[in-house]
Amino acid sequence: MEHVSFFLRKCAALWVAAALFLAMLLAGVLSSTEGAHPDEIVLAAARDLAPGEKDPYYISSIAKVWEPLIETDNDGHIRGCLAESWESSEDCTRWRFKLRQGIWFQDGEPFNAAAVVQNYLRWEHMGYRSSTFYGFLLSRVYPGYQGIRQVGEYEVELRFDRPQPMLIYRMINFSSPIFSPRCFDMDSGDFTGYAVGTGPFAIADRKPGQWVLLRRFDGYHGEKAKSEYIRLVSMPNTATRFSALKAEEILGVVDIGAMAPSFTIELLRDPRFAVSANRNTINQYLTVNQEHWPFSDVRMIRAISLLMDREAIVRYYFHPQSEPTVNMLNFCSPFAKTYPVTRDEAKAIRLAEAVMDGKRYQAKLLIPQYGLSRYSYKEVAEYLQMELKKLGIDLRILILDSATHGRYTSAGNYDFSLGTHGMANYAPESLLQGYMTAEGMENKLYHIGYRNEEAEEIFRRLPGMLDMGERRALYDRLQDIAVEAPPILPIDSDYNVVVYNQAALTGYGATTYGVTIDKIARR
Repeated sequence: MEHVSFFLRKCAALWVAAALFLAMLLAGVLSSTEGAHPDEIVLAAARDLAPGEKDPYYISSIAKVWEPLIETDNDGHIRGCLAESWESSEDCTRWRFKLRQGIWFQDGEPFNAAAVVQNYLRWEHMGYRSSTFYGFLLSRVYPGYQGIRQVGEYEVELRFDRPQPMLIYRMINFSSPIFSPRCFDMDSGDFTGYAVGTGPFAIADRKPGQWVLLRRFDGYHGEKAKSEYIRLVSMPNTATRFSALKAEEILGVVDIGAMAPSFTIELLRDPRFAVSANRNTINQYLTVNQEHWPFSDVRMIRAISLLMDREAIVRYYFHPQSEPTVNMLNFCSPFAKTYPVTRDEAKAIRLAEAVMDGKRYQAKLLIPQYGLSRYSYKEVAEYLQMELKKLGIDLRILILDSATHGRYTSAGNYDFSLGTHGMANYAPESLLQGYMTAEGMENKLYHIGYRNEEAEEIFRRLPGMLDMGERRALYDRLQDIAVEAPPILPIDSDYNVVVYNQAALTGYGATTYGVTIDKIARR
């Protein structure tokens, strides 16, 4: 792999040189941002963190504008947020939540049980809503949901038509966001202006697709944010983010894939910059269309998994910003098992030869354009192109914009695709069932063609299983099946790696999703 390493270093040097040239062109662009405040802190992400009125959340949780009933802390552990405590009926079909008191929305409305009920009624009305974060569908987040009722001024009850022992694991973060009832339309579910929550920041201004300005909410119920104004700008190109950091047009980056690994290494040669890292809930995957021969034969899927050198991919292409894995469940999951990550080229070739019988196959690998601005997908694809020749697979690489990529995958017009999938919540079936059952959303949408009778039977048993020990044993077995007969091929579990200007800022830390934005302040 030394020749690969040399190639990457050479490419990185060319990218850095190009980015430095771009920095001169960018100088002063951000400083002219309309409505700028003298002390505001400008941070950048690879995507628009405030997509607006049609998004189910309006703005990413990274901005800390809204808060959920149940959250995970900065290291990914479950805890109550707006919900103070909870208990379930013996059969787990009714759950009661006691809410925190003395909390106000940023528009002056009180947070109470009536507000929570209004939020659930909004979800009942709006149906499925897509998002660049996590899509929201009430029946998928809350299976068997029958309704919500107010028990007292600060207590609500959720009712289900089937046992929900995993409800708290399902409700974290993007699954229970609470907004002021005055900021959304009950019939459509759309926001009628800025999203209004209970978080330490409120939306002060926004230019769609370009930036959102946050202002400290001084009526916040917890510790107040350290900075009065923070501007989050959208910079889809990784070289642009690198250049803007070097020129101090921005002071840090946030969100997944915040900075390409090669640029991170280059920035750390400058004493102004530092890096913070934490585990996050994203896995990198190679999706395989198993409706196509030869991938319809599980031996070929096993062969590809055995051939991939995941440790080398992480070492050379992700520059240890992740951990290699063969488990579909991300390492943040409290139910994730640890498996050895092995490579066995000889066994892979034997398995493939038994399937190919001397034939060769022309395959298409898709790369979504957004992935190139966050990860070294082109280099990973070229590595796979070289390796898969050993199995009789000749790979053609196609780089597509998001819309075209979606059309190709939904039509089954591909063989491989590189991409990510995050855990919207900690209930393992939320991720696994979509890929491992014949009617699973991802299995059908991406034409994976996965069939496994044992997995189907486990998913039939899970809904009525209340004993957590027995339930965990079934989760373990599902993970075993996904390693033995993979529906998709995990590559690694990501770290959230964020670079920032340590000479200018304090309190900048990576969380499992975003940064400690409320702790950030100028030196």
